Amino acid sequence: MVELKSSEFNNIIQVLDNERVHCTFAYAVVEGKQPGRIYSDNNIKPTCCLIVCKSGKYLVAGDTNNASFNEFLSDYLYDRENHSNYFDLYSSSQKWILKLDELLADNAAKLSRQLFQWNHSSLPSIANFSEMLPEGFELKRMDADLFVKYSKEIDSSYINLWGYPNNFVSNGFGFCIMKDNEFVSICNTYYVRQGFAEIDIITKEQFRKQGFALITCSEFIKHSVNNNIKPIWDCDDGNERSKALAEKLGFQSVEDYQMHWWHENKSFVESYLKKFNYQIN
Repeated sequence: MVELKSSEFNNIIQVLDNERVHCTFAYAVVEGKQPGRIYSDNNIKPTCCLIVCKSGKYLVAGDTNNASFNEFLSDYLYDRENHSNYFDLYSSSQKWILKLDELLADNAAKLSRQLFQWNHSSLPSIANFSEMLPEGFELKRMDADLFVKYSKEIDSSYINLWGYPNNFVSNGFGFCIMKDNEFVSICNTYYVRQGFAEIDIITKEQFRKQGFALITCSEFIKHSVNNNIKPIWDCDDGNERSKALAEKLGFQSVEDYQMHWWHENKSFVESYLKKFNYQIN
């Protein structure tokens, strides 16, 4: 098994395209927009691969019958030193879902997710959401300073996602609502690839159910449309709040799929599964 050099990342595109991989993060690594590593059976003409995004999202794709690759994959996944405290493992096909069921057994939870794409005809309905912004609140585009503030105060994983602030400013984008120089609601590019941007939205608890998420997300969508970027929404199938927000913004569900999730804290996994109504054995 080989780890590809960054100059060889493009060699994996055909494997992803052949199986119509939808994972934005995988292409983000391949295109060099966000940090990650790629392992494959061959650096010139690969038939299967493991793409590892530094943030903890992984994708396995290609041939499921390569014994040496499957052995490598099993060793990699079971080696605790390869991961932080969790990994999200996505698959390019149902064959890989079944193969990973065998490899991981009950060592990882299997989650159901929905992929949404935005309907361009919804633009008129979201065009004026920013006018709902109450007095005393300010809508801003995320810059390097706000990225640093966000990474320190809200989500430290953004350091692994983007590496450094200027990379986010150059390859990503986002919008936030501020009050008294503090975050209220933030909508950022979680992952990006050429022509696509996956949405990450968070609103502080005391400001929820007041329309702030609609405002930040609508700005994100309008910026995407103006720059020929397709916004992508992806969430757990049991996250009714996220699905409802997506639909209000004009997103339509286009795919249901499964993925495997490992976390070192088993009680955290159980709590998550209960929250989103998974049957726990």
